[in-house]
Amino acid sequence: MAQSDTRVMAGLIFMEEKSIDLLDAVTRTAEALKGLCEDVRSLGFLSDRDAGVETEQYRVCLTLSDNVVLPGLEEEANTLLRIDVCRRDPAAPDSGPAIDAVLARVAIDLSDHLRPTHLQWVEQEAILSTEEVFEAREPAACDTPEADTLRDQTLRARSALTGIGELHSRLDEQLERTPPPEMPVLPSRDFLGESEGIIEDTPQMVAPAIENIAEETDRLRLSAWLLSIAVACIALPVGVALVIINLVKGENLRLAGQAAALSGLFVSLQANGATAAAAQVIQSVLG
Repeated sequence: MAQSDTRVMAGLIFMEEKSIDLLDAVTRTAEALKGLCEDVRSLGFLSDRDAGVETEQYRVCLTLSDNVVLPGLEEEANTLLRIDVCRRDPAAPDSGPAIDAVLARVAIDLSDHLRPTHLQWVEQEAILSTEEVFEAREPAACDTPEADTLRDQTLRARSALTGIGELHSRLDEQLERTPPPEMPVLPSRDFLGESEGIIEDTPQMVAPAIENIAEETDRLRLSAWLLSIAVACIALPVGVALVIINLVKGENLRLAGQAAALSGLFVSLQANGATAAAAQVIQSVLG
């Protein structure tokens, strides 16, 4: 939000999902400006989310935005209706109501019709709830019967905005009461160093689990035992290794068959004189 002598901004905040008719909002804005004795010249739409109203002295723009993060709120706002009021000719003399009075009249009229959750007024972090806006307008409501006796429509319109000063004071009090955000307490560098040393010096106490490769049926496990005994008959070291594996990890017929095939290959190579040299080469490589 921003404020200057020629431009002011506000916003209607809707925390829950709400369907807003921009044409209806523009019509309400034009009626509010007419209540300030402003001659409405044109209504314009740039898109389905951006529209405006022009008078002889002011230009009021309405913009819809979804899923807006605001610094004064913890949760994300579902919809934000921005109200931007600026003078058409900043160099022209001020002959009409004050620009902040125009913004207040439009914002209050739209709030009464659309019922927003919060009202964002001038500053970015200045956010009022609906109850606070209503409390700030109570003095103006009390003066309404007296204002009705006035003949001048301009004075009657300005008298309905007597609570604007209280809006400013309430926002200032709210900003002063808002505590600064608390930063999370991070662990010190010394603690991190000690924790790393503890983790590094801790031995691995958990032993790895032994994988069970046993067959599912008794017939397959019995076949693995018989094949292991047969391998032990032709190659005792390989057979002893198979027996140990069967006892520790379980009987696996595929492993026993592979061991039997390799053992038979080496025994046949060693028994055949023509391939003894190849067996020696393989044995030397494996050895």
